[in-house]
Amino acid sequence: MPGLKQRLRSETPQGYAAQEQVPMTSPVPPEPGKLLGADALIRCPLPPFNATVDTLRQFDENGKVPARRVIPLPQLTGMSGSTTVINQTSVTGSSSGSGNAPVTVAAKTVTISVPTLAPGDAATLTVTLTAVAVLMILGSSDFCEVRIYGDAVTQATDLPRLTDTAPPFELIQGLTTDVVLDTLPLQYNWQNRLFVNQDAPISKNMYVTILNPTLGAVTPSVTITFLPLE
Repeated sequence: MPGLKQRLRSETPQGYAAQEQVPMTSPVPPEPGKLLGADALIRCPLPPFNATVDTLRQFDENGKVPARRVIPLPQLTGMSGSTTVINQTSVTGSSSGSGNAPVTVAAKTVTISVPTLAPGDAATLTVTLTAVAVLMILGSSDFCEVRIYGDAVTQATDLPRLTDTAPPFELIQGLTTDVVLDTLPLQYNWQNRLFVNQDAPISKNMYVTILNPTLGAVTPSVTITFLPLE
């Protein structure tokens, strides 16, 4: 077996001689109408599976913006066609004839007139309306504060509370709404405000307190527009 010295090559193979300076060559312009082609700088001939330097180079000759995909996008299953969602609510009630007839619930308005109130005075009233109602619009002919309760006990307990003072909700739980009408127009539009009577047994009473938060006498005529639910 020959030794290592005999097996080592003493001369450089032809074409592999070292050069002091590599000759500069200009890139060959692509043929007209042909944007894609093999990249001489690519190190891996396999199809790319991620955005590396090599894969971007074989996407496009300039190596900057990908011009084609080598892996097809996954197909979406179960997404064919279109879906239209229509939300409709139909309130029906029994009728004497066959089938169901639609029930129309109309809004109602109640007017509450109180005598002249001096500054700081309050009038407590019990109005018979409905056990459950959606409050819609509150209006008044004069400046005042309107408080609505679900029971008489809560109404009496909350009477000493001053205007613009938050009620202690851990003690006063039957307060439905508290509106101060001190700016024109004297009207307040409720949103998502539900009145529920809390008497035992349940009645159709709505307990209303009207106060005078001003420095002069007022004679308000309060109107409440509501949608009765029961």
